[in-house]
Amino acid sequence: MKIAVIFGGTGTERDVSIVSGTSVLKNLDKSKYEILPLYIDKNGEWFEYTKDIRKIEIANIGDEITEIRKIENVMETLKEQDVLFPVLHGLGGEDRNNPRLI
Repeated sequence: MKIAVIFGGTGTERDVSIVSGTSVLKNLDKSKYEILPLYIDKNGEWFEYTKDIRKIEIANIGDEITEIRKIENVMETLKEQDVLFPVLHGLGGEDRNNPRLI
């Protein structure tokens, strides 16, 4: 099963999302799932987090995600997944008043 974990974002709670997202990435069963970490930067650009999935550690508040590769076609990437696991907080994530995620 292919699972995309989506974290980061443009909102004020992006740092919390990075901590939460890396926690999910660290704790998902890598022997059971094919995991694709998807990071959204401050500008709303989508990237694949390319760090070896087995070496991802839980981030601290203020940590930046640096090992990334730009995703050219976000919708195609998302459609290739079986499950989308959004770990987004605040605007552009859990906030229903701003439904714009992509």
